[in-house]
Amino acid sequence: MVTSRGNHPPISTPDIASEEIGAAKAAIARLENRYLNKLQVNPDLTRSLVSFQSNKSEPIFRWFNYREGFSRPLIEYILEQLDIPENGCILDPFAGTGAAAFVGSQYRKMNSYAIELLPVGVFFMKCRNLFATLSNEELIDFARAAIDKRQEWLAVQPHWQYRHLRITHEAFPEETEKELSQYKTWIAEQEPNFALFLDFVAFSILEKISFTRKDGQYLRWDHRANRFQGSKHKSKFDKGKIWGFFEAVEDKFKQIVCDLETSIDLFSSIPRIEGEAIHILQGSVFQEIEKLSDNSLDCIVTSPPYCNRYDYTRTYALELAYLGVDESGVRTLRQSLLTCTVENKPKQFSDLPNDIQSQGELAFHNQDCLQNAIRFLESESSAGRLNNQGIVTMVKGYFYDSAIHLAQASKKLKHGGYYVMVNDNVRYNGLELPVDLILSDIASEFNLNTESIWVLPRGKGNSSQQMKRHGRAELRKCIYIWKKC
Repeated sequence: MVTSRGNHPPISTPDIASEEIGAAKAAIARLENRYLNKLQVNPDLTRSLVSFQSNKSEPIFRWFNYREGFSRPLIEYILEQLDIPENGCILDPFAGTGAAAFVGSQYRKMNSYAIELLPVGVFFMKCRNLFATLSNEELIDFARAAIDKRQEWLAVQPHWQYRHLRITHEAFPEETEKELSQYKTWIAEQEPNFALFLDFVAFSILEKISFTRKDGQYLRWDHRANRFQGSKHKSKFDKGKIWGFFEAVEDKFKQIVCDLETSIDLFSSIPRIEGEAIHILQGSVFQEIEKLSDNSLDCIVTSPPYCNRYDYTRTYALELAYLGVDESGVRTLRQSLLTCTVENKPKQFSDLPNDIQSQGELAFHNQDCLQNAIRFLESESSAGRLNNQGIVTMVKGYFYDSAIHLAQASKKLKHGGYYVMVNDNVRYNGLELPVDLILSDIASEFNLNTESIWVLPRGKGNSSQQMKRHGRAELRKCIYIWKKC
């Protein structure tokens, strides 16, 4: 059982705290000097390309608002630049909605695997697998048939209920939730492919018909929500139009029809797929990756959760509740994520091979820059200067979990295979953590050599809290290119 995270005695005096940040910055400077020739500004990369923004023009991917998604053009660019062989094997271990795996499968004819913990992404990928087997005409017929059958579902006595989580309570107007229940009850009586398509459409409009909007690491509530009636702390936020259920469903169907009618074929010249387009492995990456054979992957392309406190179980709470995840399930998911929130507890990896545990722990403790940064954050925590004491645990857990993952991933890659990761640096209490360099250094412990770190010409701003206390700083946003030697 591995529980150690490099604990150090608390330090709180101003002089020692000053020494700690000085030591941390010196360690960062040494690490940056070692990797200076690997950091390469890539003018081909934009914030839009390296985010979900480019998917806003992509049929299917733009039908559901998944803000953490990859863009198809980025995956194509990576595969072309690295000359990844067709008919090879690709894995995205933090798949989200599976863009990397789908591009590999449908544009490069690769054997594609996607590991995803959250049921939100898994459900999307299952729907995407179905859509890959159907023609444009079949999907258009589905959409038009559903619009014509509204009176059928309105006549249904609902027995399906949206089972709210505490943080989604009263998220919908009463009439909207009633029609959603009728629609879901009616869906259960339809032919399976048609039913899954209809289910996907309702799943995709939940935010639109609710009083909420995804906003960073939480749901933001409109002032019209019933939960604020009689409250002294009424929200001032106005999300704009709150759509009725049928209005939103009809709009989504029309969007789908428009996309399909203006496309010669949803998948360009790619033939219809028989069976699953990609292999979906649902669960924790630490367990699911062990199901793959050693030395079997030509490439891994992914973007893991960032070390930025975002809790995806809150961001996608509406969708998780829709899919039937209860409070206990949410807590389990939250703790199973790669550590990225202040609520995460240290993971136990006793079920993994002993060599993975020992190698991961050694790589974690041997990373000098990381350990100096942890000592600084611990001194800030002891002095009461961290705005959340869980930040120290989160940073330790994030890099410890990442070391374990990289130890596993390296074993699955073929010699000469690539691991490509998109990630952002972060800043806490005025100290920028060079996530790119720390992870690259840890990866080198597992024979993953850094070929280059592509840096976006324009970085990412730090949080408003950080700017207020420590000034504005542009944080590197990068794509790491590691090659197994």
